[in-house]
Amino acid sequence: MNIIKLRMQFAQLNGMDKIFVIDDDKNLLQVMKSLLHLRGFNVSIFRNWEIAYQLMKLFKPQLILLDVFLTGIDGLEVCQRLKASPFTKHIPIILCSGYPQIAERGIREYGAADFIAKPFELDDLINKMHSVLSKR
Repeated sequence: MNIIKLRMQFAQLNGMDKIFVIDDDKNLLQVMKSLLHLRGFNVSIFRNWEIAYQLMKLFKPQLILLDVFLTGIDGLEVCQRLKASPFTKHIPIILCSGYPQIAERGIREYGAADFIAKPFELDDLINKMHSVLSKR
């Protein structure tokens, strides 16, 4: 997808909170995009965190949902890099993982705003998202 098309999509959805979802599960990304959009969010999905990072500089999402176990890189490391960057350090991150023991460490050591264990109920995710977004 080219930058002009992305800019047009973001402009059309201007009043909605911009959410970036980074996960290596293509099917989960599509489902999350559809369900979150139905709940009133402007959602962009990414399997590659570096592409997401470059677009964060342009489109400034209000929230990032980040899988902890990404192909080729640890999601906690990605969280740490995002929190160290002047472009993204202010964006809250909700970590997602099937291993809930990571939650405390991810929040305390890597700067995540919250954590949700996979599999999760959509309403639980939405509640966490609203909670984190209300603190900005």
